[in-house]
Amino acid sequence: MKLCKQRQTKNSVLILTSLAVLASPLVLPLQQASAQTLTTVVNFNGTNGAAPRAGVLAGKDGNLYGTTSAGGSQNQGTAFKLTGSNFSTVTTLVNFTGSNGTNPIARLFQASDDNLYGATFTGGTNNLGTLFKLEKTNFTNLTTLLNFNGTNGANPAGRLIASSDGKLLWGITSAGGVNSRGTVFNIPLTGGVPFTINFNGTNGATPLARLQLGSDGNYYGSASAGGATNNGVVYKLTPAGAITSYNFSGANGRNPRSALIESDKFLYGTSFLGGASNRGAIFKFPVGGGTPVLVASFNGSNGANPTAALTKGSDGNFYGTTSTGGANNRGGIYRLTSGGTLTFLFSFNGTNGATPESTLIQLANGAFYGTTSTGGPSDKGTVFKFTP
Repeated sequence: MKLCKQRQTKNSVLILTSLAVLASPLVLPLQQASAQTLTTVVNFNGTNGAAPRAGVLAGKDGNLYGTTSAGGSQNQGTAFKLTGSNFSTVTTLVNFTGSNGTNPIARLFQASDDNLYGATFTGGTNNLGTLFKLEKTNFTNLTTLLNFNGTNGANPAGRLIASSDGKLLWGITSAGGVNSRGTVFNIPLTGGVPFTINFNGTNGATPLARLQLGSDGNYYGSASAGGATNNGVVYKLTPAGAITSYNFSGANGRNPRSALIESDKFLYGTSFLGGASNRGAIFKFPVGGGTPVLVASFNGSNGANPTAALTKGSDGNFYGTTSTGGANNRGGIYRLTSGGTLTFLFSFNGTNGATPESTLIQLANGAFYGTTSTGGPSDKGTVFKFTP
């Protein structure tokens, strides 16, 4: 058991290291669309949180909710609420302490029972991560639903989602399981013993992003490693637990770290590396399964190293963030048309944020909201509003 814990600890270090952003100087000219407006909503300063790795959630009460992977009273992360007409008032809901979890990097999820659910990458009884519930309506009471122990998974990284009947939470762990390559699991909303499906390397390894429930009733996701050439895979998972994986070659993407979204019978996603310049790619594949097809490549000038999923805007276009690239190599925001045209819209400069790793959300006002994991006056990250 001690050896298992040591192995999981080493895996945690490797995964956290792999999540670090690749930075390299850019020499390509940048052509960027005009008339884009970015407003910083919140600057994190450590006390109110630091290093948000996940995006914000629009709660049913009209407020925004999120997590920071560091900062707070114990510098082990927070869950927070944003209120007010501009969402600029930050309230810390929970300070993570280690025993109740550490280092949340996944977006919160509001289930049909109106409670908020989430995961911490580390902390808990075995320091391998936890699942937790923040009880409605104040969301200040945290209940630990599960402590990961290595055998049932370790280091959950992706947001939880609900089963089609709303009774189960589905999620992924980036490590652990019988092969120490990560797992997919489901668990009742009330907690209990998870049902676990194991990655073995051949069918994928080190999944980092949430599942997507497809229109065909199957679940779909990506694993950042494993597969035939260790470039990562996209996979289809039946509700009974059977995995079918489809490999990346490098040319069509490599090292996917983002969730998939469905649009017009295709599933779209991003890869951190690969594509024409090996700076990341956007790909699609059909619902039901198939080899990923390259849609667009990042080259530095138009962004690089995306870790976030695409968001389909009200105008029918896709929007997303890249963690590096752009005019200052600090990441930015892009748009992808249905025809596959990629346009870089905004470059972060450090002062207004840097290294966005999270998926955008669009509110009824038409604006997109997201987080940057660094930058701002304290270099501890921001929440921003972007109007295309």
